[in-house]
Amino acid sequence: SAFGSPVRPLMVTVILVHNVLLLAFGVGILRVATQRSLRWIGILLVVDFVVVGLTTHTIWAMSSRDMATGFNDTMHIALSAVFSVIVVAMMVLSAVAYRGWFRVYALATVAVVTAFGMASAFAIQGIEANDTPWAGAFERINAYVYFAWLAVLATRAAAGLGRRFG
Repeated sequence: SAFGSPVRPLMVTVILVHNVLLLAFGVGILRVATQRSLRWIGILLVVDFVVVGLTTHTIWAMSSRDMATGFNDTMHIALSAVFSVIVVAMMVLSAVAYRGWFRVYALATVAVVTAFGMASAFAIQGIEANDTPWAGAFERINAYVYFAWLAVLATRAAAGLGRRFG
């Protein structure tokens, strides 16, 4: 989604569709949640969409490596940090909402996301010299673990609704 990337239009479209789906998920959680921690997850998903989802890869996308950096890069990094805090908060809230195996899973996911987030931050420090080994891999692991948590959360929440309304 970086400015100057040949696949930017495709990636921005995919990311915006993903964010609209997360907004719908957040609104859905807000509508059916009976626990305060789940309502907060819904609120944070909506806040994430408004504050981060609409702007991080559109207005404040990173510059491609062959371009001069600018304020957009600073904002992208700042919004990515906000996003990270929101994600960890949602994971912790999900561990509060659901006991047993899901709590263990959510807290393990927090540990993995935190570790690979820190690894990404260290790996990206060489960006000025175009020396960022493993940064992309660490970021992908971080993203995929987050996506998996979203899917497991949705499945767990749906199972709870089935028992409630079934």
